[in-house]
Amino acid sequence: MPLHSARAAALLAWVSSTKVCTDPFNDLSQLRDCSVFIRIINKIHRSEEGESVLEQPLPERISFIRGFLQKHCKHKSAAENLVSAQELLEGEELALAKVAVLLLYHTSMSCKSPGDWNEFDYKTQVELASILKFVLDNEESLNENLETFLQRKALLSSSSASSSSSEEHSPLLSLPHKREVRFLELQKIASSSGANNVPLCSMLPGPPSSPMGDVMQTPQFQLRRLKKQLAVERENRDELEVELAENRKLITEKEAQITMMQQRIDRLALLNEKQAADQREPREMEELREKNE
Repeated sequence: MPLHSARAAALLAWVSSTKVCTDPFNDLSQLRDCSVFIRIINKIHRSEEGESVLEQPLPERISFIRGFLQKHCKHKSAAENLVSAQELLEGEELALAKVAVLLLYHTSMSCKSPGDWNEFDYKTQVELASILKFVLDNEESLNENLETFLQRKALLSSSSASSSSSEEHSPLLSLPHKREVRFLELQKIASSSGANNVPLCSMLPGPPSSPMGDVMQTPQFQLRRLKKQLAVERENRDELEVELAENRKLITEKEAQITMMQQRIDRLALLNEKQAADQREPREMEELREKNE
């Protein structure tokens, strides 16, 4: 079943924006060797952890990517259930799109600020924002819902070819491309203004904003980011505690070795003194015998 073309294009635009490769991407099949995903992971962590993996065969690269997703993304089952190694080996576009979605989510949680998304055009931001919002809303059920979300356009177009159905499958695209209307506040503001007979324009707060900026400023996103940061800090603390325990064990072992060496030195010193005394005693006896004679 074909993917939602606008969402696939938005994901490719995001992958191209990471600048891990010089040429932009215009088809998901260009990501089949998974090297781009590894370079994005290296860029996120500002490390060269995966550089050696790039020289490995495709199964090893896929294993590295799935290991990263399982370790660093909130969804611990992502590597086992959500992203299939076999589908990635076969280069299925749906599996490649899933990896791109999870890396987009992780990157936005890790190092992107709202202003960083202004390089994208409005339509692309709308699709990226819809993807990010979907992951936020379905964190506990991505295994069941992500495939449907990535293919939703095809599902709806098969049931109805009307323009209303096209707006239904992507309600975010029906928003006017005007920066006066905030991405996530439209529905809430419209409902509250209708109930209270307050003009909509008088309730739009703050300066103009982008769809991605709006998503990233929501309490839901900020709470997820804080939880992720706390989880990272907790993991770092656990790693430091393990390292500290190992260092303490090494210190204890070294102290025990030093104590043993000191005891051996003391015993050798006593032995040397005894040997020296034993050597002195025959000489003294011989001298006394000679004097006595």
